[in-house]
Amino acid sequence: MSPVSPPPPTDDVLGFTDVRIAFEEGRRVLDGLTARLSTKELTFVAGASGSGKSVLCRMAVGLLRPDTGSVELWGTRVDTLPERELVRLRRQAPYLVQGPALLDWRTLRENVRLADPHAPNEAVESALEQVGLLEWADRLPPEVGPGAKKRTAIARALVLGPRYLLLDEPTTGLDRRAAAQVEDVLASLKMRGLGGLVVTHDYRQLKTLADRVLVVAAGRCAYLGSPEGFLTSTEPSLKVLTAPFMEGATDG
Repeated sequence: MSPVSPPPPTDDVLGFTDVRIAFEEGRRVLDGLTARLSTKELTFVAGASGSGKSVLCRMAVGLLRPDTGSVELWGTRVDTLPERELVRLRRQAPYLVQGPALLDWRTLRENVRLADPHAPNEAVESALEQVGLLEWADRLPPEVGPGAKKRTAIARALVLGPRYLLLDEPTTGLDRRAAAQVEDVLASLKMRGLGGLVVTHDYRQLKTLADRVLVVAAGRCAYLGSPEGFLTSTEPSLKVLTAPFMEGATDG
């Protein structure tokens, strides 16, 4: 087991307390999950398919509400906020779904501006520059690759001036070159002090990007600690997740 880190200050916390939620046919996805995450860090969420990783992202900004338990962000109970206040919260913590969700008939610059039609030109240009797409700003989504589309979606979130990002499988469906470009963006944002909650199946990202790893299993927090502790753990429930990655790393 890794040493337990001191809890972050309340103002820097995304917290889940005894969270439970069930979906169709009463299938319980989360069953008492409790975790306190620093919003100053990049926390990667690992676990088997269907374990509830994406559910955590949606709960963090009130897109889903738990059946029981509580969700807290920066000292505010998210699960009890009215929708009008959740809209404001989502500007500070944008949730990026797996697909880029761009409008094909609008340029990359116009797609970024959709996040805030009143954003100054400088903010839009800065967001595109941060993801390495300023020179492609006038291209349409069909004219760029899937990696550039994902980076445009990140830029669209950045134009809001967020305090935190929620990213659901940001490199899914990308080849290694395109995935590396997205990972470079995440590394750059991390260097600038922007934290986030990142759902992933690609454990190669953990060594270079993650400050912390949260593992969801059996509806609960099975691990919350360093990437190294997760990747080298001999705990059976964790080893079953990391074994394919470790074998691939050895083969490579």
